[in-house]
Amino acid sequence: GPPAQARMLDLLHQWVEVLRACPKPVIAAVEGAAAGAGFSLALACDLIVASDEARFILSHAKLGLTPDGGATWQLLRALPRSTVQQMVWLAEPATAGQLHQSGLVQALCAPGRALVEAVALGERLARMAPNALAGGKELLNEAATRTLTQQLEAERDQFLRNLFHANGGEGLQAALAKRAPKFV
Repeated sequence: GPPAQARMLDLLHQWVEVLRACPKPVIAAVEGAAAGAGFSLALACDLIVASDEARFILSHAKLGLTPDGGATWQLLRALPRSTVQQMVWLAEPATAGQLHQSGLVQALCAPGRALVEAVALGERLARMAPNALAGGKELLNEAATRTLTQQLEAERDQFLRNLFHANGGEGLQAALAKRAPKFV
């Protein structure tokens, strides 16, 4: 009934919020179809790696339903409203290539390679300073709700926090010594 379904939706929505709040970058690897809540979960990730054959669809309208999992919130921040309306109302699938052109999908790869490419991207990110990644993610997540002045203050605070973090010192020393940094 409705109370049980509401609990299920609340769990999905909590999952979406956890993905967004995670201080580390979260990468989705998409093969095949990301439909409905699967599309919403991919959108909740920070980066999407998709095979050339991947399709993304908000299939809800074909079922007499409306989107869930924050899909409309995410899509309206990344795509023109008219494009999102087509996706929501007509349940038309978007190709990985289309979403890559719009910047929603960060990397395209051959079929069967999305997970391998996502892991490789994760390994590149793992070489970066985790505090700087977390601070950058926080700045990006909050930017849309802040004024320019508020964002400038937040950037100043993050910069200073990271400048005086051990990784800030290591990064600067490594750059001066022309060597790869060893972040903690």
